[in-house]
Amino acid sequence: MKSFCFYILLVFTSSGLAQTPLTLSDCETLFLKNNLSLLANQYNIDKAEATVLQSKIWDLPQVGFEVNAWAPQNDQKFFNMGKEGEKAAYIQQLIKIGGQRKNQIGLSKSNAEVIRLEFDQLLRDLKYQLRTAFFSIYFDSRSIAEIDKQRDNLKTLIDAYLIQTQKGNVALKDLVRLQNLYLSLKNDRNLLMAEIVNNKKTLITLLNSNDMTLQPAPTDKELEVYQTGTLFPVTELQQMAVTNRPDLLRSQKIIESANWNLKLQRSLSLPSVTLGASYDQRGGAYDNQTNLTLGIPLPLWNQNKGNIKIAKYQLEQDKTDNRQKVLEVQNEVSAAFQKYQELKDSFVSTRSPMAEDLQTVYQGIYTNFKKSNLSILEFTDFMESYNESMITLNQFHKNLINACEELNYATAAKLF
Repeated sequence: MKSFCFYILLVFTSSGLAQTPLTLSDCETLFLKNNLSLLANQYNIDKAEATVLQSKIWDLPQVGFEVNAWAPQNDQKFFNMGKEGEKAAYIQQLIKIGGQRKNQIGLSKSNAEVIRLEFDQLLRDLKYQLRTAFFSIYFDSRSIAEIDKQRDNLKTLIDAYLIQTQKGNVALKDLVRLQNLYLSLKNDRNLLMAEIVNNKKTLITLLNSNDMTLQPAPTDKELEVYQTGTLFPVTELQQMAVTNRPDLLRSQKIIESANWNLKLQRSLSLPSVTLGASYDQRGGAYDNQTNLTLGIPLPLWNQNKGNIKIAKYQLEQDKTDNRQKVLEVQNEVSAAFQKYQELKDSFVSTRSPMAEDLQTVYQGIYTNFKKSNLSILEFTDFMESYNESMITLNQFHKNLINACEELNYATAAKLF
């Protein structure tokens, strides 16, 4: 097990910069604390909750006041507000009927839940990016450590062969063969380093950092969890996804919002009532007259039919989108499960002492070549094979973990 469960601090660049080791647990803690996308999207939830609060507030009452500005038959012609003058006042309150206010509150709450699920989906997406980048950097760095060890050994041999070639003791073609092998290792290293740099850029962006020396260093436990295997059949995994996935829950919540909107549009076809009271000093049938007022719009040509039809069509569209989303999710889980099974089989086939055997043979080949017990052709052939095998072993492990994370992502469940 130590062949894949140990971790070491690796040299990220040839400049010898000190590394900052980071376990997966530490990495996720920093991510939840510092990620700017999560912090920014949290404000969307706050805004949605404020919208719910606003929908619960009643319409403001309307107050009016009226005074006599000019009375031509009165001695006091301007602004007579005394006993012989005129003044009036009223207060009115709009009262929504037919469940309009309840439907508006229900729609706001449902929309707020959609926003929360969008946040959960963003968190799910970013955590998947974080974990895949984390393990990709780790295993590619292990491959680079192997390549660097071989490069150092080869550099020593090339320097020695260069001296012997100049003296005429070694054929130039042997020196060139070693140099070609060295160049091949450098090319492999450059390709791996390009992947590491891209993944490290993703990682430090997610952590809201600019420290390129961050070095993933998962613990043995964090690595071994991916080797336990899943005991769930694919049908149960699909059901987990339908139950857990925030993007699918969001689709279902959008249907709920569409239902609330349809109810709201239907209730808006009913006219709202304006209830009020008024006082008039001298302008009514009686002096100091107090009145009760009641107003209602006549529902003649605007019964909100167009908006009701739009709401119906939107509801049917959202239901269709949801059915499509369920199908996509089920197929995504099925594909992720098949990929996981295939990669698990490939990984299990390499869980023998293969890595240790390769290391042992490598040391023996290198020692025997220095003692001139092996030809240059035998040595370079083995070195090429050894390098390819070590990179492949790390790639198998990386691919298995990425497949596990993809299955976690597809089901929105903690399977590994």
